[in-house]
Amino acid sequence: MSTPKKHLTMVLRAAALAQSPAFTVSELLDLYLATPTKQRDEQFVSTADAAETAGISQRTIQFWIDSGALAAIRIGKNYRVSLDSLREYLQGANDN
Repeated sequence: MSTPKKHLTMVLRAAALAQSPAFTVSELLDLYLATPTKQRDEQFVSTADAAETAGISQRTIQFWIDSGALAAIRIGKNYRVSLDSLREYLQGANDN
């Protein structure tokens, strides 16, 4: 598969998943704030940590957030990615 075709496939998959997000931003923020600090750091990770966990680039994680495929909340200038959302996205990608 050529690089442009891979990119198009990734964009289409992200758009499809964005149509049915597991959480709204408001719900995700409520969950983030209600979670104790230690568990919060395990459940919501930086884009760099999410990228390392998935074995992909940080820019890809940022793209997935921007496209709505990954649930993430902005804390200051940084995003915190829900590991549950990352897991669901990767499982969906492997189911196809």
